[in-house]
Amino acid sequence: MTGVMSRHVVTLGAIFLILCGLVPKFGAVVASMPITVLGGGVIIMFGMVTAAGVSMLADVKWNRRNMVIFAISLSVGLGLQLAPEALQHLPSTLKILMTSGLLPAATIAITLNLLLPQDLD
Repeated sequence: MTGVMSRHVVTLGAIFLILCGLVPKFGAVVASMPITVLGGGVIIMFGMVTAAGVSMLADVKWNRRNMVIFAISLSVGLGLQLAPEALQHLPSTLKILMTSGLLPAATIAITLNLLLPQDLD
């Protein structure tokens, strides 16, 4: 996001995050930040992640097989986020993992990629 590609910057950031978790005064500094400041950073961060994902999808050779894998994975991932009551009979730990949509979508995409024949067209 910033264009900084130094390992030292990442190391300093990691040390700061560890200090925030272990030393309450450092954690209080982060907690005292207004939610709008954190929200602005989160919007940019998730926007960059989304843009990277779209960029990766632009390089995919879109045939019928890949469209089926993408469509089913996306539908299940979004569907579980929009209708979490579909998982009401699962144990609580599994329900938490499945409600995010990410784990089921990734699992289905990987499984379909392994199971569907390459010459689906």
